[in-house]
Amino acid sequence: MITKKKIIFIAEIGVNHNGKLPLARRLILQAKKAGASYVKIQNYISENLVTEYAPKAKYQKNNLKSSTGQISMLRKYELKKKDYFLLKKFSKLKKIELISSVFDTESLFFVKKKLKFKIIKIPSGEITNFNLLKNLNIKKDKIIISTGMSNLKEICDALNIIFKKTIYKFKAGKVEIKNKKYLNKFKRNIAILHCVTSYPVEKKFANLNAIKELKKSFLLKTGYSDHTTGTLASLIAISRGATIIEKHITLDRKMVGPDHKASLTFKEFKSLVDEGNQIIQMMGNGKKIIQKCEIQNLIPARKSIVAKKTIIKGQRFSEKNIDTKRPGSGISASKIDFIIGKKAVKNFKKDELIILK
Repeated sequence: MITKKKIIFIAEIGVNHNGKLPLARRLILQAKKAGASYVKIQNYISENLVTEYAPKAKYQKNNLKSSTGQISMLRKYELKKKDYFLLKKFSKLKKIELISSVFDTESLFFVKKKLKFKIIKIPSGEITNFNLLKNLNIKKDKIIISTGMSNLKEICDALNIIFKKTIYKFKAGKVEIKNKKYLNKFKRNIAILHCVTSYPVEKKFANLNAIKELKKSFLLKTGYSDHTTGTLASLIAISRGATIIEKHITLDRKMVGPDHKASLTFKEFKSLVDEGNQIIQMMGNGKKIIQKCEIQNLIPARKSIVAKKTIIKGQRFSEKNIDTKRPGSGISASKIDFIIGKKAVKNFKKDELIILK
């Protein structure tokens, strides 16, 4: 699912299709053109997700300018089951893989058994939904789980449910790995995403250094589900070690809907993909070595030991008669203390490279 030298960019449609199949198709097509690795939708059944009385989140009220309950909003954006098959077929035609977030058990089985999606996304709000998590199969499913609104202990608990074993234990503020052998056997099947669940996230709450903590604590592939505006947070996340970037996409941020304002246009998403890949290229292997492009500059840029003035054969070298100057094709300037006190083997003119034999 993930490679070390390539960032996985997930273009998150979410409900930005506004419940309309033609708009969903346009979003998929634009995601492909923008260079997304995957395009993601959401599978849910409104009645299985919320009660009739569940209120909207504050950002949903603000973005929709409506105070009615969640269920009326969710019904508006809920796709029909046949729509998912049509979108899967369209995605295959456009050569981009469609994946999905699931919010209830019925939708999970629909995605796994009917749609046969290869990757299942567990959104942040479901990290404590053990009834959903226990129906995942770590041995067969490819799973991505977002960690918004959660702490390390809750992440430990959720992962243990998914693994169906006590892999992690949270003790004294730290994560301990109790079954590393089993973890290593199936860790390729799961990735975790740092996330802050707010739309959009203010910069002061992005907490991007948490990516390093997640990588170190859980030893899993780690990424970032970005709800900030713009691309800066995602680019910083890549520099912090994120190998998956998930970002909402929209045709127009002025469209009516709960997530459009925190989304990227496709021009912006393409820029994110291009710049993100450049970051990976620029990060290198982390080893401080002489790069191939530097070798040609060693002689012109480094210094050798040269005669400061005329030196007669047999005269001893001292700070008064030798110096260090470019080019670096002679005895390295680093050897000057070794040279001082030795006798000149021949006459040297000013600026001539010193030799010992």
